[in-house]
Amino acid sequence: MQKLLAGLVFLFLIGEPCALAQETNAAAPDFRSSFPPNGYRPLPPHFQPRRVIAADMAKVSVAPPPLPSYEQPTIPKEGYLWMPGYWAWRKSVPDDYFWVPGTWVLPPQPGLLWTPPYWSRVDGGYAFHAGYWAAEVGFYGGIDYRFGYSGDGYQGGRWEDGAFLYNRAVNNLGSFEITHVYDQALAVGDNALRISFNGGRSGTAAQPTRHQEALASERHIGPTDEQQRHFEFAAMDRSLYSKLNNGAPGVAATPHACVLDGLGVTRSTRPKDHTARSDDNATTGANVKPIGGPDIERTRGEQSPAK
Repeated sequence: MQKLLAGLVFLFLIGEPCALAQETNAAAPDFRSSFPPNGYRPLPPHFQPRRVIAADMAKVSVAPPPLPSYEQPTIPKEGYLWMPGYWAWRKSVPDDYFWVPGTWVLPPQPGLLWTPPYWSRVDGGYAFHAGYWAAEVGFYGGIDYRFGYSGDGYQGGRWEDGAFLYNRAVNNLGSFEITHVYDQALAVGDNALRISFNGGRSGTAAQPTRHQEALASERHIGPTDEQQRHFEFAAMDRSLYSKLNNGAPGVAATPHACVLDGLGVTRSTRPKDHTARSDDNATTGANVKPIGGPDIERTRGEQSPAK
């Protein structure tokens, strides 16, 4: 008899939590009925989100579009450094350039500066050279990315005694009380012609110095996880692809990495096409016909070594 009573008590104890769980689940709202949210537009098959790998950006047959003109967002906090926006390539259907918005990022460690990536004209195509962190800013094709990256070196700030000093003349520091600042005005270039690659008849004519060549071959730190996530977020945004925005991305720069909307995001304007003065018949990604037009030559070859 005692064994029977013990068994009934045991069944009651294990059954009660299940009954409570069922009641709780029954009362819980069904979130599936409200997903996807209002205004949601699914991506077409050729723009499905996926991770973009380095091989997709190794070498392409069309030139990147001109750099869009835009304003720099306000720095989110002291300690952040500026990463200028750039065009990246995605080998997909269709192949196209997409804009990686400029943004403020944290360096991997004090004392390091960011060398932006750039494109160069090589063997009838355009090769991508990845950006990196190092104690000095290396060669980035003579591309005028603005905000301290005028084409050679970096005039937006410098490290002193473990602290970064911001050049107030080229950085948007807003109303923040940044303690380490200085003022050094820079010459203003012609923003109507925003050349986005090095070499060829329509690219910049800059060549790396011996010191910059040596610096490129030394060990340096690649993009941080934050920068890589920002890159991948951009690759998943249809509005950033040149064939859909005609070379003027709706999000040109953002105060925080991986945040492509909201307060502080700046838009862009499309400058004069740099191929207008070219006689090498270069075609930019923004001018290539969209889906339904002639096929674009697939990416070929291996990634060109950075210079």
